[in-house]
Amino acid sequence: MVEWEKSGGRGARDLVLMAILTALAVALGMLLAHVPNIELISFTVFVSGAVLGRWRGACLGMIVMGIYSGANPIGSGLGIPPMFVAQVLAMGFAGFVGGCLRGVWRTGGRLREVIFAAVTGFVLTGIYQVGVIAGLAVASLDVGTGFRAALVANAFFSTVHMVSNTIVFAVLVPVIVPRAVATAGRRVDSRSI
Repeated sequence: MVEWEKSGGRGARDLVLMAILTALAVALGMLLAHVPNIELISFTVFVSGAVLGRWRGACLGMIVMGIYSGANPIGSGLGIPPMFVAQVLAMGFAGFVGGCLRGVWRTGGRLREVIFAAVTGFVLTGIYQVGVIAGLAVASLDVGTGFRAALVANAFFSTVHMVSNTIVFAVLVPVIVPRAVATAGRRVDSRSI
């Protein structure tokens, strides 16, 4: 808890904000759990990283995915440990990237911001999908065959996931990130990132 205490009086506030954003991300995940590969967790974790900063965003992303994947009513990711670890790390990376890019969206809506947000969503979702497929492959007896099988079996769902997150990021990130950062009272400068 020492890091929380050294944050100039914001420690408790940041901890509460982190808990609220974690609950929001998990709740949004559960809300859409029955819709294959359409999700708002990545977006929520990304915005959380923008609000909380790189490392707290990464921590939040890992906690969120650990809870969501581990307690998923459709099937726990804990049954395939390499895939579970890949999911947790990839979502932590999404929160980290959100913290790194928080200053990109300052006005909310310019075309280049929308395009950059779309590309960011596409790339982060692609990294997540590659991690999941690699995790499934590592869990198989023959990694090469397992990777090809997981790639073929997940091609449609991965494509849907990447396209949907590209749209979600393009539409919501340029509008929500500047407002969320401002509402949380964060400055966008090199010290806050």
